[in-house]
Amino acid sequence: MLVLVGLFLAFLCIPTPSFDKPYSTVLTAKNGELLGAKIADDGQWRFPASNNYSPKYIACLLEFEDRWFFLHPGFNPVSFVKSFIDNRKAGEVVRGGSTLSMQVVRLSRDNPPRTYGEKLLEVILAMRLELRYSKRTILNMYAANAPFGGNVVGIDAAAWRYFHTTPDELSWGEAATLAVLPNAPAMIHPGRSRNRLERKRNDLLQRLPRSKTFIPKRLKVSALSEEDAELAMMECIPDRPFEMPMLAYHYLAEEDKRHHGEPIISTIDANLQQSVIDIMKHHHQVNVMNSIDNAAVYVLDYLNDEVVAYVGNNWDADDARMVDMVRAQRSTGSILKPFLFAAMLDEGTLLPEMILPDVPMSLSGFTPKNYSGEYWGAVPADKALQNSLNAPFVHLLREYGQARFHALLKQLPLRGLVFDAEHYGLSLIVGGSEASLYDITNAYAKMGRKLASRVNENYDTQVDENESPFSAEAIAETFHVMTGLTRPTSQIGWGSFASSKQVAWKTGTSFGFKDAWAVGLTDRYAVGVWAGNSDGEGRPGLTGVGVAAPILFDVIGKLNDSYRYPANTSESVEIEVCAESGYPKSELCPVTKTMRVPVVENQTGVCPYHKKVFLDESRQYQVLPDCYPIDQKCYEVYFVLPPVMEWFYKKHSPLFHPMPAFYPGCGTAHPDEVMDFVYPKSDAKVTIPIGIRGDRQQVIFEIAHRNPQKTIYWTLNDQFLGQTRLNHQMPIDVEKGTYRLRCVDEDGVELKRRIVVQ
Repeated sequence: MLVLVGLFLAFLCIPTPSFDKPYSTVLTAKNGELLGAKIADDGQWRFPASNNYSPKYIACLLEFEDRWFFLHPGFNPVSFVKSFIDNRKAGEVVRGGSTLSMQVVRLSRDNPPRTYGEKLLEVILAMRLELRYSKRTILNMYAANAPFGGNVVGIDAAAWRYFHTTPDELSWGEAATLAVLPNAPAMIHPGRSRNRLERKRNDLLQRLPRSKTFIPKRLKVSALSEEDAELAMMECIPDRPFEMPMLAYHYLAEEDKRHHGEPIISTIDANLQQSVIDIMKHHHQVNVMNSIDNAAVYVLDYLNDEVVAYVGNNWDADDARMVDMVRAQRSTGSILKPFLFAAMLDEGTLLPEMILPDVPMSLSGFTPKNYSGEYWGAVPADKALQNSLNAPFVHLLREYGQARFHALLKQLPLRGLVFDAEHYGLSLIVGGSEASLYDITNAYAKMGRKLASRVNENYDTQVDENESPFSAEAIAETFHVMTGLTRPTSQIGWGSFASSKQVAWKTGTSFGFKDAWAVGLTDRYAVGVWAGNSDGEGRPGLTGVGVAAPILFDVIGKLNDSYRYPANTSESVEIEVCAESGYPKSELCPVTKTMRVPVVENQTGVCPYHKKVFLDESRQYQVLPDCYPIDQKCYEVYFVLPPVMEWFYKKHSPLFHPMPAFYPGCGTAHPDEVMDFVYPKSDAKVTIPIGIRGDRQQVIFEIAHRNPQKTIYWTLNDQFLGQTRLNHQMPIDVEKGTYRLRCVDEDGVELKRRIVVQ
């Protein structure tokens, strides 16, 4: 008895067979559809076991391999005797006699040579396996590790490779094929010896209707009728393995870093993913003619914080699989402007329709220019955002502070900001920094989610106040302005259709036409698009509106969603503003209107542009209070802009009425109120332009005068250069050095500049 007990205890100490093989990383869509997989580290397509196999496959497997599986203790003595007799008669191994449990043991030991000693060891280990695991678990272990020809291991991979389906959806013909295939995977590979494979499958299907295999009722295996068996035998044997789908290659590569060798059930919508791929292919056919090869699209369901589409590159691009442009850091262009707009709304230093200076500027060598090359002089903030004007936003950033804005962007977070604020300077708002499509789209999505938590009655998810650094009120107004952007030519007339979708969107184009951006939001989704060349090559016409926006609107067209959020939340307040300047009204503002703004202390001050101007009795001249009879003078309220702003503004505003000149002998205005330099600015360093042939060009200085008909006299280092009237531009030939530029108009108003030419 002691000996028997000792032997039993020793038997229990034998380790159970186990599998430590590497697995493929498998990515599935939200509905379970396979999106892609990465081959295992040992070069095998071995999917992580789902353990959810069709009862049809279990019936076929047991009938073919082990009819008494649920009744024996790990080995079948009857099968052993029969196989021994048959092998002795044949003089070779023609029958194995192994049970499924023994085959699991053999698979776990990498198929060692077949000997009687090895067979005895398999029997012992199979019995140990049966004591440790349930019959169903052993079945699952076999199905997950059986060879299915070539480098396909396990039924999960085999079902996809041979039938493009999952193991739980196999038909009788497919289940029978996969049941017989591991018996001799090298000889009956579906791509070879198809006739032999088909005979084996059909033999199995013919036996199934009369099968006496014992299968417990809990497995719910339905019986196969003779008619269904005949139909199953009519199914085709696969010619060759299907290629693994690669619908989300870059997303899979990113997830594989964190979940290597694991099944990944994503939130990607398989139908939308395929639609995005098709849209990008269509646009690539057009863009590649302009040598624009790459693009990326990233779509978020921001209400549920789920990625629903992720295409990291054009499928037809030369480097499609090598470069994930969703994660690549690229020059931002104007795509960051809404962040500054919202931030300044929040602190009360900006109102949506407040006019901003839109004039040429030079700030320590930085000379931002509008894309069109035109300047409007004074432009409302919302129009500056909608038209993506650079000069007004550089002015705003200067007011807000580049260090503060840099910290705000880091908070979003934009991880491409690897240098301090001083490195980027004021160019931070017009593309001087880098960011990824992933980070930018997520930043907008967080804004959308925070706003939804306040205004969407059907969205009751609690959102942390730190989700986005902007208030819901500022986000609502910013998005409202973004819905007014002029759409690309492909969307002309969109507003005439009742079915048209509202979109809050913004584009961006980097310097040198290297990056085109577009981000759009509906009331559920955030869509980000980047287009360009991964190697940084710029192309004429590569703009956000021209290249990225058409892709954006085609993708949004597949979402069946629109932007419906209100322009203001219930927590905003109503104020009265000057209709012409957008500032809080002053007592001189002739026309006012109301608007709603975030609940913050206003720091803009009242309207500074409406001024009371004293006139002579003919109302043709200005007068000073102390040089004209008090009983003969009158006054009017004028909309007064600084000279440079006025000079550009009146070009586009034919109804603008400038202030009249001063009455002869009755005072002069301060120089800054009469004229100012358009170029150069006070702190400018002037660069001598070089022509296309390498020759030196003239430097052109320019002045804006409130009355262009006045004559201006120019001197440089006290040397007279000439005079100008109407068009106050003076081309000058200069060498490198420091100069004194002096300009005097016919009324004696004088301007001076110290200029450094380099």
